[in-house]
Amino acid sequence: MTLPLLIAVSLLFHGSPAFQENTSVRFDKTVHDFGDFGINDGSRSHTFTLTNNSDKPIVIQTVISSCGCTVPEWTKEPIPPGKQGTVTATFLNNQGPYPFDKLLSVYITGYTNPFTLHIRGVVHQKAFSIEDTHPVLMETLRLRKSELELGQIKQGTEKTDSVEVVNTGKQPLLLKFKTHDGNVKVYANPGKLNPGEKGYIVYTIDTRVKEEWGNVIYPVQVVINDKVNPVHSLTVKGSIKINTSSMTREQKEKGPIPQLDKSAYEFSEKKIGSSIETRFSMTNKGKAPLIIFKADFSHPGIKAEFPTTVNPGETVSVLVSIPKTDTPGEVIYTVSLTTNAPSRPTINLLIYGKIIK
Repeated sequence: MTLPLLIAVSLLFHGSPAFQENTSVRFDKTVHDFGDFGINDGSRSHTFTLTNNSDKPIVIQTVISSCGCTVPEWTKEPIPPGKQGTVTATFLNNQGPYPFDKLLSVYITGYTNPFTLHIRGVVHQKAFSIEDTHPVLMETLRLRKSELELGQIKQGTEKTDSVEVVNTGKQPLLLKFKTHDGNVKVYANPGKLNPGEKGYIVYTIDTRVKEEWGNVIYPVQVVINDKVNPVHSLTVKGSIKINTSSMTREQKEKGPIPQLDKSAYEFSEKKIGSSIETRFSMTNKGKAPLIIFKADFSHPGIKAEFPTTVNPGETVSVLVSIPKTDTPGEVIYTVSLTTNAPSRPTINLLIYGKIIK
């Protein structure tokens, strides 16, 4: 991929799919991973269970699938307060071998926006070994991955996902997890894996516990059979953004609007060890103060100087400095500013060019 194309991709990327926020209607899970299976293994089905936590009956009006390869079925009768209904998604497995991630939009009476559910998995032409599909090994526990990415999370909400694990040993495994940050919760389902049994590690970032912004990384210690091994660890990652779901159109229109003179800066060839510095000019074209909550950087050592508040009509500069370049070849440095702007909650500033020896 060429450097200009990489830059275009960086500028156009908008994060992960939508996720459940409303708590008056709660699903037991919003993502189900079927794992790995063969093209000749037939269809796969999963049933999501929803609970009506509101004070009046609700009706699932319709469920729309993002693909004809996924067929939904759902509870048709009204669901009284405190009772449960279901949405069953069947993946037909008739599209050939490929990784899939299908979306179901669940429309419920009384709610303007649909509730979103996902089913995913990987269809293979031929059988793969457990070492291929679950490359991370912790004693006899195999995992698909150890870096658990939740994507974008709206402030004031929680987001949950899971990763499949399997006990490849001859003895049961008791799984527990330790973390020092209240914003992340991790547990195994089931908590005890018998030999050959598959399960899931379920992980959640809950932004209601402590306010944080931008990219967050939470280390998690995996405890197997009550024994701690420092190398048995996971990281749960996410990117926390402003929550605009409860804002009216008028509130959004009266919000801050950041406008930059440029979003990318191309530097001339630099030798390894050289420094780079550039300024971006940013104006708040909106009607409310612009607040910059946090700056995240793609590479260690990058620094950015900017005011945290920009009043309406005010123009400020963002000074970005890279004290020392150390990677030869074409490179892109990124500064991501997390803001309170409904129209632009993340501002990506790109500094790119070629480093030579």
